[in-house]
Amino acid sequence: MSIQSAKDFLQKIETDQALKDQLAAAPDHEARQQIVRAAGFDFTVDEFKQAADELAKVAGQELTAEDLHEIAGGAGRAGWCVTHCPDCPSD
Repeated sequence: MSIQSAKDFLQKIETDQALKDQLAAAPDHEARQQIVRAAGFDFTVDEFKQAADELAKVAGQELTAEDLHEIAGGAGRAGWCVTHCPDCPSD
């Protein structure tokens, strides 16, 4: 697992609508994790948060929890969960 993988994922979901749609359609956290790994990415939720923070700092801005939620496509059924929604196990 790596922060670089999380950064690569963040860049990928900016341009890959099909991947975004797959993540949005996933029924739960485990399904989203499988989609992310099948796409070639391997990172923890903490690595994801760190990668998002680092990319935001490079862009000259600081991310809020809401920003992370937006970048990830939301919690729950819409993307990589960063907020430990009720259906997500603790990472």
